Amino acid sequence: MSTHHIICFGNELHGDDGFGARIYAQLCQLTWPEDVEVFNAGIAGLNALRFFEDCSQAILVDALANFGNVGEVFLLRPEDLADRPEQLTGHGLGLPYLLEAIKVIREPLPDILIVGVEIAAVTPFFPGLSDKTEQAVSKTVQLIRGLLSE
Repeated sequence: MSTHHIICFGNELHGDDGFGARIYAQLCQLTWPEDVEVFNAGIAGLNALRFFEDCSQAILVDALANFGNVGEVFLLRPEDLADRPEQLTGHGLGLPYLLEAIKVIREPLPDILIVGVEIAAVTPFFPGLSDKTEQAVSKTVQLIRGLLSE
């Protein structure tokens, strides 16, 4: 059976870096088909590799920096991040490093999509999203639902 994993990254105690955690909370309120699983990877780094097991598609959700205007939602492929590792916030070496690691341990690779929002700021020990990032939550959830209904 083909399975789809939605893997949300971020630290909810660091302002807009908590975007992924906020999306995770929203996605958990929805009913999904049996072949869809939603994970909160938090700041797991390479420990998030386990969320790629037994899936044909992985949708990664994270905060972005320097892609566009604050609150703008992006749909990216791994190659879009290859030369831009500084575009993701926090998480040590970030998603580009994780995506390189998955190539080494997983064959064949699942189809990987990245859904991200341009954030205002990572604010250590300040829970809650900025207004524009919060406004992007519903659009992001709709985008993810649309990706899974194609």
